[in-house]
Amino acid sequence: MKNAVRLGALIAVAAALVTGCTDESGSGTTTPTSRATAASSTSRAPAPGTPASESAAPEETAAPRPGATVAPEPETPPLTQAPTVVPAPGTTSPAPADNISGPGRCIDPASTGVQNALASLQGSWVAGQASSDQPGSCGQLLYVRAIGGNSAGAPIHILFFRDGKYLGTGTSEPYAFTTVVGSSNNAVTVDYRWLAGDEPFAAPQGGPATITYSWNGSKVVMGGTLPTEVTQPHR
Repeated sequence: MKNAVRLGALIAVAAALVTGCTDESGSGTTTPTSRATAASSTSRAPAPGTPASESAAPEETAAPRPGATVAPEPETPPLTQAPTVVPAPGTTSPAPADNISGPGRCIDPASTGVQNALASLQGSWVAGQASSDQPGSCGQLLYVRAIGGNSAGAPIHILFFRDGKYLGTGTSEPYAFTTVVGSSNNAVTVDYRWLAGDEPFAAPQGGPATITYSWNGSKVVMGGTLPTEVTQPHR
């Protein structure tokens, strides 16, 4: 009888041991909540020796001491943009007042002003004889004799200038055998010749008809009229 009781007690102890081993092995058994919570709390705790900057505690701002004077921050001056200069519409640089003179001459046949005047005439023209006035004593009326060809009977224009500006030609049409024979401060004298017969072009026998062009203070005045032999040559 005693042996039977002892055997039953041993069986009960063995069963209890088997149940305890199964709970600790984790074979399908969920870890108690109390243990998981403890583990989680342990993992979130900062490790010993961790710098204070890595902690989650908020930074504290040092408050000024009582009675201390806080210097104001310097104000940044506003940026000032430089004004942009915009030229007025249609504004251009003024042209030179005198573009007809040259070295030692009041009027130079090779100057820009004279060449521009020639270019304004119909056809091709070459400047030749011109006023011989020198700077400092330029006349009120200056001239340039322009030739429109290479032959002895080529057409000729007399161009007039004043104060560095082109005024125009003596006649509306150019005429052959035209020569400047004199000039003064405000006048230019021109001889017009024509062919009288069968003489060569280099030696016209008709004329001359002498015309004086003068400056009257506002324009060039032609002193006389040309004969029809000049304006309507027979050959």
